[in-house]
Amino acid sequence: MTDIQGLINSLAPEVLAALRERGPDQHLDRDTLDAFDRAAGGPGEGRGYYIVRGSLTPLERRHYFLRDDVAAAIFAPSSLEAAKGADA
Repeated sequence: MTDIQGLINSLAPEVLAALRERGPDQHLDRDTLDAFDRAAGGPGEGRGYYIVRGSLTPLERRHYFLRDDVAAAIFAPSSLEAAKGADA
C-alpha cells in the first residue's frame, strides 16, 4: 500500500517545487524518479507513485507520469499552502 502523504513529506523541498512548477501532467525525468525512489525508501520503491503511459518497450523510451491520486495530493490547495508556510 502506498503512503502518498508520507512520500510528499519525504520529498526534498526543491523536488516538490519543481513538480509544482511543471504541473500535474508532466513527464517525469530520471532525477525525479530517483527522488521518488529515495523518498519511498530506496531504489525502485517509488514505482507505486508513478505510472507508465504508452508503450512499455523499449525500456529507454518509457514515459513516466504521476499517478492521478498522487498528482491530486501534490497539487491540492492544502498541500500547496503547507509548502508556502514551510518557506516562510
